Amino acid sequence: MIEKLNKHLKKLSYKYFPYTNIVGLSRSIIALGTLLTLLVNPIYLLFHKRIDGEIINPLLNPVIPINKFNFFTLFGFENILFMKWLAILILLAVISGYFIKITSILHWWVSISFLYFSSIIDGGDQIATILSFLLIPLCLTDPRNNHWSNIKSYPAPKNLIGIFTIWIIRIQVAIIYYHASFGKFIVPEWMNGTAIYYWFNHSVFGMPLWASHLMNKLLSNYFVISVLTYGAILLEIMLFLSLTASIKYRKRILYFALAFHFFIIFYHGIFSFFFSICAGLILFLLPNKSLNFKLWLQK
Repeated sequence: MIEKLNKHLKKLSYKYFPYTNIVGLSRSIIALGTLLTLLVNPIYLLFHKRIDGEIINPLLNPVIPINKFNFFTLFGFENILFMKWLAILILLAVISGYFIKITSILHWWVSISFLYFSSIIDGGDQIATILSFLLIPLCLTDPRNNHWSNIKSYPAPKNLIGIFTIWIIRIQVAIIYYHASFGKFIVPEWMNGTAIYYWFNHSVFGMPLWASHLMNKLLSNYFVISVLTYGAILLEIMLFLSLTASIKYRKRILYFALAFHFFIIFYHGIFSFFFSICAGLILFLLPNKSLNFKLWLQK
């Protein structure tokens, strides 16, 4: 019985070999989202203060226990700009793919620190923190020198840790879409088919002014607004159900999911969410086999 189980686990660890450049691609996309946020936004936007110098973020005023270990405030508020650039270097190291074991821990530290430090966070920063944390066990057992490289699959007990990590991430992403879809059922605007109109005209997350004239004409059509509203719910339900879908189906729906979230970034401007959820979708929907980037470049 034990020998049979051992053979089965050995076969499993070979078949679903987890150390591929798909993991590297996802790690890099997560890091890229935070990196762009740090590069594009000046420190006074990331770290709000009142005119009198009082810190607005309630997590830093007073400092809650977890923020005593915050990466950005580790050497005091007066050195935040220096720590911002140090965080940028760490995120660049993550994207490079080298020092996987070290950068996996540093990546999560930067992500969770930004979540508790910044005044301009969104859901993407929360997802980045969760995914970077869940990837740590896989990264600590990754035998590669660089997460962009391909190595031949081989059976090993530690592979099971990576496989388990991938499945935990897949379940986590499925839960995100479960809440995103079925959570809308208790909101009257989503049920009567008008929610998209309100979101497109939201004072903060609404569409850009240059698109509002044309889009509001389209949204005034009952058929169009209904298709967009109920179509978003249907896609999110299909993404949730992808947890148990075949590889062929998951590959197809990935394109629709990426297009859907690009549409959100285009009209609602939630940049960091786009990068984080795309990384999650890649780990959730792509089979765990390496991509041939060299073949893409040749084409």
